[in-house]
Amino acid sequence: MLVDVTEREVRSFVGDEIASAVEKLAAYEIIAAVDVRGLLRTLGFDPGERRLGELGPPQKTMTINKRGHTLKITPSLLVQGSCGISRPFGDEKKMREYLKDGKLTKLRRRLEADAKSLYAFCQYGRLHGSVLLRWGFIDKRLPAPWVHQDELTLYNLKEQAYKLGVPLEVVVGDAPGWVNPWSRMQRAHVKKEQNGWRSWLVSDDGYVMNEDEVQLARLAGTSSGDMGTPG
Repeated sequence: MLVDVTEREVRSFVGDEIASAVEKLAAYEIIAAVDVRGLLRTLGFDPGERRLGELGPPQKTMTINKRGHTLKITPSLLVQGSCGISRPFGDEKKMREYLKDGKLTKLRRRLEADAKSLYAFCQYGRLHGSVLLRWGFIDKRLPAPWVHQDELTLYNLKEQAYKLGVPLEVVVGDAPGWVNPWSRMQRAHVKKEQNGWRSWLVSDDGYVMNEDEVQLARLAGTSSGDMGTPG
């Protein structure tokens, strides 16, 4: 799968088509994927000086009790916790059956849905600088390893909005749609404690927003850039 966010295009490559996917990669300056280096090695593509983003979990497991029981941290868990997508990725066994049986339309449809889930996850990490692990009693933030220091995070946007005296435009809740990601946009006003560091987002209706659920954010009246993400 290849997600070109500049063109808002999602393309699947099956069988002999993979060679053309490799050719398209040469046009990108930023490439991100789960196990991005392993993927590029498999494709025989030398990234050179391109910036790579690793979308895989920053850690593989987490100890969850004193008995030493561990939780396996998967991309699905992190996408579910961060973006509210209940079934972010298709069943690998089922997709192999689609390929074996020649059901390529079903396979492409599922792969495209998977790629969009991964892209939403990538965007969430860029905005917050971290992602959410939510499982049972666990509600924890983990660093997003693909986020670089030059990324404009929600914290930075809040500081800018407060200094300029303008609201933010945000999308809150589950992951935004692919075709029109800003369709659920609402305005958020940055409020701060007097002589304090704590800040929060308040809607036009006066309720405090849950910042963990902010999926997209930008200064009012501006547009936001995207990151080219194959998945």
